[in-house]
Amino acid sequence: MSNSGSIWIVHPYAGGPGVGRYDRPFHLAKCWQQMGEKCVVITSCHHHLLDQHIDPGPAEIQGVSYEFLKSFEYQGNGLRRLLNMAAFTARIMQKSGSLARRYGRPSRIIISSPHPYAYFAGEYLRKRFSAKLIFEVRDLWPLSLVELAGVSPSHPLVRFTDWLERRAYRTADHVVSLLPCTKPHMLERGLNEKRWHYIPNGILKHDSLSSTVNSDAMRIVRQWREAGMFVLAYTGALGRPNHVQSLIAALDIQARRDSNVRAVIVGRGDQKDELISLIENRNIADRVAVFDQIPKQEVISLLNCVDAGFISLRPEPIFRFGISPNKLFDYMLLELPVVFAVTSGNDPVSEAGCGSTADPRNPSDISRAIDILANLSTAERQKMGARGKDWVIRNHSYDVLAENYIKLMGVK
Repeated sequence: MSNSGSIWIVHPYAGGPGVGRYDRPFHLAKCWQQMGEKCVVITSCHHHLLDQHIDPGPAEIQGVSYEFLKSFEYQGNGLRRLLNMAAFTARIMQKSGSLARRYGRPSRIIISSPHPYAYFAGEYLRKRFSAKLIFEVRDLWPLSLVELAGVSPSHPLVRFTDWLERRAYRTADHVVSLLPCTKPHMLERGLNEKRWHYIPNGILKHDSLSSTVNSDAMRIVRQWREAGMFVLAYTGALGRPNHVQSLIAALDIQARRDSNVRAVIVGRGDQKDELISLIENRNIADRVAVFDQIPKQEVISLLNCVDAGFISLRPEPIFRFGISPNKLFDYMLLELPVVFAVTSGNDPVSEAGCGSTADPRNPSDISRAIDILANLSTAERQKMGARGKDWVIRNHSYDVLAENYIKLMGVK
C-alpha cells in the first residue's frame, strides 16, 4: 500500500455496478487500488441517479469502498434537492473524523462537481488533514443553469454559484476538466494555467459476448443485414438534448430516393413517443425501428451486428467547451464507424478518423454524412472502426486516466 495516505473521491451522485450510472469514481478507484492506493468513494445515499434504494453507511462494491451519507430525499428540482446538496456537504464535515478512522486520513481529496457545493467540504477536509484538494469539473456552473436551464444571471442561486466557482478555481490545488476546451473560461475566472488539467470520461474494454442474443431489436437488424441493407444504430437516452429527431429527418430524405439505409433506435426517454409519431407521420416505419432500453450486454451484442453508430446533440452554446460522451466511446470501442451530428468545441470522430461529421441542424447534411459511410466498402469501414478503437483506448481507457490523475496528484 502507498504510504501517502488515502484518496477520498467525493461525488454527490456517484454510481457503480448495481448503484447507478455515474461509475467514473468506481473505475478510477478500482485502478488506483491496483496501483497500491487506498481509496473510498463518498456519496449520498439518496439521489436521482441511483438504480435502487441504498441504506446510509459503509458498503463494498466489487472491492471498492463506498460511504453512503444520509441526506434529504427529493424529486425534481425543488427546495428539497437544494437541501439534499447542503446536507451532503454538511454531513461530510460532520463525519470527517469517523471517515478518517475507517478509511485512513486522506492525503488527496477529489471533489467532483455534477454540482459544486461540496467544494466547501473539500476546503474543510484539506485544512483538517493537510491534504491536496482537486476540483473535478463535470459541468460548468453556473453557466449550465443559465444557458441550459434558462435561469436568469441575476438569480441569487446563480450569483452564489458564480462566487463559489471563482473561489474553487482560485483555491484548489488542481482543477480537472472533463471537457477539453474549458481552459480560457477557467483562466478568466481566476484559475492559474498550471493548475488546469484535462482528464476526460473513460471507457472499459468489453468482455467477449455471445451472439445468441435474440431480442426484437436484434432480429430486425439481422433481417435487414441479410437483405443487404446498411444498418445504423442509436443506443442511448431519448430526451430533448439527444436530438434523435435529426436522424428521423435524415432518414426521411433517404427514403425519398429509396436508399438501402435502415436504422434501429434503442433507448428510453421523454421524447420516445414523439419519435414514434414522427416516424409514422413520415411513413418510414419500414426503415426505422424504435425499441425500449435493453441491458448493456445486449446493447453491445446489437452494436456488434450493425454497420455504424449515430450520435447527435441539440446545438447549445455551452458545447463550445467540448463534449466527452460515453455513448460515442462505446461505438469506438466496438470498432463502429460513427455519424457524428454534433456542433462542439471538439470533434473526436474527426480526430480519430473514424467516421463522418454533420451539422445537427441540417437533415440534408446528416443524410450526406450517412451516405459517406454507406458507400464505403466493408473493408474501408473496418479500417475506419479500427482507428476509432485505437484512438479511444489511447485517450480514454481508465488505466490511462488513473495514471494521469496520480501524476498530477504528485505535483506541488
